[in-house]
Amino acid sequence: MTFSLFMTKASAFLLSIFMTLVPYMGFELPVMKTKEADCQLNLEMISDIHIEAEFPFRTGFLKQALRAANKAPSKVDGIVVSGDLTNYADEPSLAKYYETITDYTDIPVITAAGNHDIGHAGDRNKTDITRNEALANVVKYQNAYAGTDNPSNYYSQEINGYKFIVIGDEVDGFDYDENGEKIPHEGGRWDGITMTEAQLEFLDSELAEGTKEGKPVFVVSHWALDGINGEDIIWDGSGIAEDEYPVREILEKYDNVFYISGHMHGGVRCTGIADAYDIPMAEQVNGVTYISLPSFGLVNQYGLPLCGRGAQLEVYGDKVIFRPMNYLTGTFYTNSACSFDLKKVGSVL
Repeated sequence: MTFSLFMTKASAFLLSIFMTLVPYMGFELPVMKTKEADCQLNLEMISDIHIEAEFPFRTGFLKQALRAANKAPSKVDGIVVSGDLTNYADEPSLAKYYETITDYTDIPVITAAGNHDIGHAGDRNKTDITRNEALANVVKYQNAYAGTDNPSNYYSQEINGYKFIVIGDEVDGFDYDENGEKIPHEGGRWDGITMTEAQLEFLDSELAEGTKEGKPVFVVSHWALDGINGEDIIWDGSGIAEDEYPVREILEKYDNVFYISGHMHGGVRCTGIADAYDIPMAEQVNGVTYISLPSFGLVNQYGLPLCGRGAQLEVYGDKVIFRPMNYLTGTFYTNSACSFDLKKVGSVL
């Protein structure tokens, strides 16, 4: 890392904490209400819970967020969880996550799996399963929760007539032993994503179906895209590379697409810092709106570093409002909120 890049990172880190905390520009009263009265879809969004079954405090954070959503004065239509449900891909922790969202709320929960749920099988000797076995566990528990029989780690679901498309790691391919022979992926640490052509075709066809009447469609993935939401500054190399998978190309074919990700642990960052250092939590690029969620269960880089952070997303007839908040206190961060206009079917920008 060059000295100039180090100073840019250090300055962004310190200023993003300070400016987001400035009281006169940063807080609202702790009431989980929509900004306006005519909201058509109200979503609560969190990521990176990192549950460990033997340590109850992160599960406690999740329970508190679900209780808050249940009691919100404005009806909550859905909850989005963008990956890293567990810390080490172990089945007891995965079971604890699904048990919690089943027992503590009746609000539909859209769940995407992250690298820790599959790629960290065997990390720190916490489990002795392969990544393929961790993937199978993710699919099994999601099917049991949703009452489906989906064989893949990607799916779509509708809430209030709005389509959600979940994409994820497929553990495509093989490892090789010392003799060059193919073997199943073993445990260890693997932070990337692999996607088959079938998943990419699924994403394309579901976007075509979901956007044909002009409604926004929400793609939920644990991974950001390379260079989006400050990925190249916060965690360079953590995103989905354009030269590997044409996800961005597919997204840009359609109007009113919102891409929701986590993974970077980027914290809640005010819009002033986002503009100054090009590390926005939410931005629109070539017509696609990209939203990067902070870590809910572990500390964050940049912005507000502590746990409990996420965001509320409100859909109206002509716009979508993004409002970061703390789910443990119900506090919104007004200097981190922003609004995106929706494009009407047949209109020309």
